[in-house]
Amino acid sequence: MKQDNDVLTKCSGSRPFRVPEGYFEGLDARIMDALPERGHDTAVRPVTAWMRIRPYLYMAAAFAGMYFVLGLFADGRGGAGADGAADGCTVYSDEYIDSFLDESMVSDFVIYDLLVNNDL
Repeated sequence: MKQDNDVLTKCSGSRPFRVPEGYFEGLDARIMDALPERGHDTAVRPVTAWMRIRPYLYMAAAFAGMYFVLGLFADGRGGAGADGAADGCTVYSDEYIDSFLDESMVSDFVIYDLLVNNDL
């Protein structure tokens, strides 16, 4: 017995599911009859002070959250560098750099590598 693997020839246009005759006629009326009756609520809710203040309070909370989250990424000395430049570049004094180099046991190569990679 040879089996036919071609799906299109097996189905050949026949539909396996059938809808009873006249099923879609009056379907919307039957659905509406099955739904419970519900009156339309036309009452207007009064606008309270909280409803008016709420969007501004949420916006202020969002800005405060952004301020504190972005403050985590700051270096703690404000937006301006040591020389007062507000372009995001921090200029360290020679005394600060010397104290850092004296306290840490870093080689000259590590210092050079840090300066080159950070465009200092």
